[in-house]
Amino acid sequence: MGAVRIVMACLLACPVVACAPAGWQDAFQVRGDSRAAAIPTVSVEHSYMPALDQGRPDSQVAYGAPDMPIYRDRPLNETLRGSIELADYTRALDLAGMMAPLRRAGPFTVFAVPNLPMEQFARAAGPSGDVPAPGVLRQALAYSIVRGAYPAERLRRMVAEAPGNRVSLPTVAGGTVLVGRDLAGRLVLSDGAGRMATVWIDGLPQSNGVLYLTRSLLAPA
Repeated sequence: MGAVRIVMACLLACPVVACAPAGWQDAFQVRGDSRAAAIPTVSVEHSYMPALDQGRPDSQVAYGAPDMPIYRDRPLNETLRGSIELADYTRALDLAGMMAPLRRAGPFTVFAVPNLPMEQFARAAGPSGDVPAPGVLRQALAYSIVRGAYPAERLRRMVAEAPGNRVSLPTVAGGTVLVGRDLAGRLVLSDGAGRMATVWIDGLPQSNGVLYLTRSLLAPA
């Protein structure tokens, strides 16, 4: 009878193990960490429009949103999906087929783009209301995911020691993105042709990498 129970337990466990594709980060192997940073939710506040004389409530308080806590022991894909401020970026990654790798152990460094720059890109990419094609999104987001973990302290040190104060980081798309500093000492992404995106929120540790937020979208030409 004991042997039957063991066999049954193994059969029940097998489908569970088979459900997780190879390479995905195993949550049971991640050390718990309750420390957290926060991502401000500013795009919701920008959506406020006065009601004027239309009889609707005219309270900007209703358009506020709390900051999003970012826990160190969570993977990048989970953090992105839980952030209101990165909702458009997350949807674009899904449509472009670029979200799945962020479930893996990595590590990866993500330079995520807030809602407002993503909405500006969508309006410029096509007719109002149309979602850019997956290929267009993959091209636009090519600079935003880098292989390897680059915490802010390490990245600043690399920039300070590099010739010309710029370092080249390998992207998951197969290209490279340049990282330097502006006159105020802030980290800046660039394509080497004059186009740049300033880092807004420095590297937030994640279980499978590091998360940054930029102030604009830097897309390959």
